[in-house]
Amino acid sequence: MFSKAARDNFRLDMPYNFYVEISYDGKKRLGRLVNLSSKGACIEFMQGGELPPANSETTVQFLLPEETEPFSLGATVGWTQKLTNETNSQFVNLGVKFQKLNENAYDCIWDFIVKTISAPIP
Repeated sequence: MFSKAARDNFRLDMPYNFYVEISYDGKKRLGRLVNLSSKGACIEFMQGGELPPANSETTVQFLLPEETEPFSLGATVGWTQKLTNETNSQFVNLGVKFQKLNENAYDCIWDFIVKTISAPIP
């Protein structure tokens, strides 16, 4: 239906709350998935906790619907950004790029994206 290049460039803005966990340097944080592609993701965190710096390696873990085991994907932090210029903003977004996705993980992420687009918003 879509070429691999088109799939790689498509980004799904999450229509509902979907939570992921990141791990780095022995620390863990829970965040909300803002958007997802087969190449990476944007994750929103409450400000106040430590986040990994740009270019550092992290692990992103999440459970997709209809899967029995959570995905645990290696990723590189691309950027961190406050949502607003206000000094009292409560949220920070973190962009990650997935590393070395195997074909099964790539296909599962793409299938999730397609099903989410096709399904009615809860």
